[in-house]
Amino acid sequence: MSEGSVGELTTSEIEELQAVVRRLEDESAITRLILSYGPAADGRLASFAGSLWLEDGVYDWDADGSPHEGSAGVEAMLQADQHRGLVEEGVAHFAGPPLIDLEGDSATVLTYSLIMRREGDRHYLWRVSAVRWDVERAEGRWRIRRRTNRLLDASGVGHRLFRQAMQELFEEAS
Repeated sequence: MSEGSVGELTTSEIEELQAVVRRLEDESAITRLILSYGPAADGRLASFAGSLWLEDGVYDWDADGSPHEGSAGVEAMLQADQHRGLVEEGVAHFAGPPLIDLEGDSATVLTYSLIMRREGDRHYLWRVSAVRWDVERAEGRWRIRRRTNRLLDASGVGHRLFRQAMQELFEEAS
């Protein structure tokens, strides 16, 4: 084989490359799923945002509140007067870069959720949360099984969510 040319790959090497490409495609699709929620919520696309969840998925948004059940529950929350009012005032939902742990047709994803609000001519950071997303492949596409948000505040619930998830995902974090 001359320098700069590629020799024939073995079956094993081809299978290894195919597995890497599948993993990268899955991680890209999961990232797209997670990062679609904020713009959909802020763009008043409640039906689309709800469709990111499985029919029996859960959005557990507050340690003290009732979770939104299913894609219909997420859609209803986004259509409610309270959320519509926030959007009309200029709220912005932002998810930080996802940390993805992929296992076949399911994955655990950790992100930060930053919610900005507008006051006059300025935006300010209103809420910062730890977020765990449990996603799975269903009917050929990635969907949300459960999203758990916990505020990063003095209560410590957000810190505990991250700590527990990191210990599940990384042996060295235990």
